[in-house]
Amino acid sequence: MIRRRPTPVVSRKAAALFAAALALCATALVVPLFSFDNALEEGDIATRTIASPRERQFESAVLTEAARDAAAKKVPDVPLPVDAAIADQQVDKLKTFLDQVRTIRNRADLNTPQKLEQIGSLAVPVALTNAGRNALLSMDSPTFERFATAVQQALRDVLSRPLQQADIQSRIDEYLGTPANTPPTAAELNALGAVLRAYVAPNFQVDAAATQRKRDDARANVAPLVRTFSSGQVIVTEGKHLDAQDIEALKATGVIGDRFDFYSVGGGALFAVGFAALLGIYAYLVQPFPAPPGRRMVLIAGSVALVLLGVRIALPLLTPDSAHHYYEFALPVAAAAMIASSFADLSFAAVVAVAVGLFAAFVGATGPELAGSSYVGSLQALELGIAYAAGGLAGAATIHRAERMGRYAMAAVAVALATGGVMAAFWLIGFPRDNVDLAWIALAAATHGGAAAVISVGVFVLLSLAFGVTTRLQLLELGHAEHPLLRRLQDEAPGTYHHSMLVGALAERAAGRIGADGLLVRVGSYYHDIGKLGQPHYFIENMLDDVVSPHNGLEPATSAGAIRDHVTNGLELARKYHLPSVVRDFIPEHHGTRLVTFFYRQAVQTGEAVDPAAFRYGGPRPQTKETAVVMLADSCEAIVRAHQDDSRPTIEELIDGVFAERLAEGQLDESDITMRELQEVAASFKATLRAVYHPRVPYPGPTADEIAGLARGEPSIVPR
Repeated sequence: MIRRRPTPVVSRKAAALFAAALALCATALVVPLFSFDNALEEGDIATRTIASPRERQFESAVLTEAARDAAAKKVPDVPLPVDAAIADQQVDKLKTFLDQVRTIRNRADLNTPQKLEQIGSLAVPVALTNAGRNALLSMDSPTFERFATAVQQALRDVLSRPLQQADIQSRIDEYLGTPANTPPTAAELNALGAVLRAYVAPNFQVDAAATQRKRDDARANVAPLVRTFSSGQVIVTEGKHLDAQDIEALKATGVIGDRFDFYSVGGGALFAVGFAALLGIYAYLVQPFPAPPGRRMVLIAGSVALVLLGVRIALPLLTPDSAHHYYEFALPVAAAAMIASSFADLSFAAVVAVAVGLFAAFVGATGPELAGSSYVGSLQALELGIAYAAGGLAGAATIHRAERMGRYAMAAVAVALATGGVMAAFWLIGFPRDNVDLAWIALAAATHGGAAAVISVGVFVLLSLAFGVTTRLQLLELGHAEHPLLRRLQDEAPGTYHHSMLVGALAERAAGRIGADGLLVRVGSYYHDIGKLGQPHYFIENMLDDVVSPHNGLEPATSAGAIRDHVTNGLELARKYHLPSVVRDFIPEHHGTRLVTFFYRQAVQTGEAVDPAAFRYGGPRPQTKETAVVMLADSCEAIVRAHQDDSRPTIEELIDGVFAERLAEGQLDESDITMRELQEVAASFKATLRAVYHPRVPYPGPTADEIAGLARGEPSIVPR
């Protein structure tokens, strides 16, 4: 008999798309398509002394532009014609001031110190000096009147030409230094200088258009500057901070170029396609992903691309490592392999570790040589690639099939030891070396391990939920009996707890028969009724036989509201305890939009008009096979337990009735469960519940010999 090969989980199309996505990302990182390739910036450090490979003479745009800027800056601002209104305004202010001084001078009730004080208190733009105030008082009346006329004319003369703030004092000194403007007495001279300093204001206004024309003329008059380099002439020396002239010279002499190099593109693309093809072909041939693989492959491809992008961005900033600080080895490249190990088989994670480690070293090697992103030598590139690969292998092996978060801490240590070991080996064979390097090696290795573990945990926990990927580690932790929420359920609502455990066992077995996620179903069952913690005594499974039901005396609608509240309370508790959304979905969906049947029918029996909406759960209906199975398991377990007759025909009839009712209500319409799968689920439920509620063999009473032996203190007879 010829056996047909099973349909692969990873199809050819999926593997091809996976490889194509990685190839596009990888190609973009190693071919000169982005501005950070072959793009030097001012302030970058030359890693070695660079000489011109040929004789070259060129017009230096940098030097020419600098010379033209300098010529333009030397052109002074061209003023507009003087605005006479400014002089008129200042003269009016001066007249007011002189009138006030005249009034003070004429007051007979004030002595000289008081008059000086009064003049000093007058509001003037710039305060007068003591000498200026004394001069104003020392003049006789005719002299003061002559001075008042002269100072107004002087103010107009000073403001008759354009005047800037910085030139006010020199303009006043120029005016007073002219013999024709010099007053006949020293008092008048002092007063004139003081008053002019107080009231002269700038009246300079720039003629922007005329100024720009003159500056453009100045720039145009500067001839282009030419630079000449002979073959072998040094352009930059090692360690020099590059400036614009250096970068221009390197480009002009052909040391670096901005043109699109098809050879570089081809070489980089071949490496990138080979890297991606290796992972894609391996994914198809080995089938390392569980079903369904799509979202897991997207997570791994995205993680690999982001790690390589981080390497491309960071390595130009961290290399060359002339100070031996080993910062480049601290990059968490191992995270890519650790994430692959969390979502796929270990063999695939090992391939990712080696491929990403070596390709990351190649990414760094393709960076612009002068911008500080080149390696000192090929040995450093080899060291970086091996260290990255070793760290990834160690992390992937440690994290594979992890069932506790503590394994990530162990993985951090493993990555640090592997990376540090490779670095130490290369340190031993390298030269020069210093013992202090070992401390930097340890720090870089520890940073690599710690950062890779943190990133892996973040992707595993956060992104897996965001992508809707349920991880085994998360579900195992939630399914542990010591989880705080399950512990509360056991202590505060023991009946609900045991009901949830039985529903979980019932649903998990059925889910396995139809290819659904059994672990998710079991964990969802554990938490589907946690909302009953709000009022556990309102639910029959938590009521003691000798306790009066709290529903006695309540209106059916009130009781139904209390029952429905366990869904709302459950969602609040789920958010409080940070349950993932895939588990939270079981809380509203296990009831769907069904009625609280018992109290609805009780209300109908009263004969009054009843609104079904007041007795209906808010939903939504089950959206997946898993929540549909739990809805059915919850109802079947409850109705079989509540029924007095636990014979096989009765159990099967009750289960068939539940399934028929849910189908008739349309509760399963929005899930993807099929009729064939429902038949499998029903058969599983029947087998499990028959085993749970199987009839017991009645034991006969004790014999007379047993009773007599017990009276004599003899041990009871244990039947074999």
